[in-house]
Amino acid sequence: MSGPLAGYRVLSLEHYLAGNHGTWLMSMFGAEVIKVERPGHGDTLRGVGPFVESPAGRRSAGELRVMGNKSSIALDITTQAGRDVLFELVAKSDVVWANQKPSSLERLGIDFDSLRRHNPDIVYATLSGFGHGDVVDAGPLTNLRAFDIIAQGLAGLQFRAGSSDGGPGYNGLALGDEVTSTLTVLGVALALLRRERTGGGAQRVDVAMHDSMVFLNELALGMLSVLGRTPPRGRSGTSAPYGAFPTADGWVNIAIGGDPVWRRFCTAIGQPDLISDARFATSAGRVSHFDLVESVVKEWTTARTTDQVVATLSPCEVPCGAVLDIPGVLASDQVAARQMLSTIDDPIAGKVQVVGNPIKMNDLTDGHIAAPHAAGADTETILRDLLGKTAADVDALVQAGAVALPTDRTGEADAGAEQGPAS
Repeated sequence: MSGPLAGYRVLSLEHYLAGNHGTWLMSMFGAEVIKVERPGHGDTLRGVGPFVESPAGRRSAGELRVMGNKSSIALDITTQAGRDVLFELVAKSDVVWANQKPSSLERLGIDFDSLRRHNPDIVYATLSGFGHGDVVDAGPLTNLRAFDIIAQGLAGLQFRAGSSDGGPGYNGLALGDEVTSTLTVLGVALALLRRERTGGGAQRVDVAMHDSMVFLNELALGMLSVLGRTPPRGRSGTSAPYGAFPTADGWVNIAIGGDPVWRRFCTAIGQPDLISDARFATSAGRVSHFDLVESVVKEWTTARTTDQVVATLSPCEVPCGAVLDIPGVLASDQVAARQMLSTIDDPIAGKVQVVGNPIKMNDLTDGHIAAPHAAGADTETILRDLLGKTAADVDALVQAGAVALPTDRTGEADAGAEQGPAS
């Protein structure tokens, strides 16, 4: 593959969405990704539905979404022979990527010191719920199992998203998984750049899901620190009107970010008298009179269709846009123009669309996404071609239980298998 990461090899001890998302993104920029999966089970995400069934086998939605472009080796790293193979692969890789709990990796003797003994120029990147302790203090929650929603809750995002008179909110988005994974990709890119500028040397990247969610919650935390108060729950604390408003046939977002935009909005809706109303002259005033501002806007939007609202406000440079449902996003001309949907021709699921590469570059606009490989599908090829193992060597590893070769099974994970560590 071509791309700015072409020539870099990433050895990934990944599972679930958080582990897979970042390496999938790197693969679209040309990185070679080798997934290390448990023999007989594979990545836990393979066993999480919904599934696509066909005479050729079964695919999980997770496989189709974030496992394209990757090779897979079925390697049992709980055995000494399996760890020996792992460290041979480390010696031939640029990056080791892991999203296991710190204690799980430490029990297996997989840490920064052991990795750089086998490769003095390795980049070791970990993403976990609460961080490892070899860069900064891991904190008291380091070994707590931390799925996405746990990190969002502990970082205050769920409280922030809830209504003022109700419980916490949740938008259903895997922000903890995907934002953390994307930040880890950034960390890897920075580590590779630093390694090249300094002429070599191992680099350590440690990204925690909880840290990432605190990072996203910077507005509320900053307001409390600077102003001594937090923004209201479920809405902007700095701008009004700012949010979704009902229309005659749906919903529309209107975002008044500043006093000049408010004045343009008032002119556009034919109510210039609002401009001179002292209660609404500033963002702070409009926020203080939130309910009254909301009622004015709703009265205007509900008398018009979404298209009419956008057609009125957009020429006046008032930020606005329809609130689309998921079929609407799939059919969006903007999504198509920006190449944000890619088609995978999968031998099991057939032709399916997945989200494409959001980072456009002059020599790479839409990174290629191939069909996902079955768990362990590339075991023999990796052992033979990358590590130089003979057929006898491979047989010995199979007999030792260190590796497993593909069978006629499609390689999907056992949905009832014991789930791995958090993240």
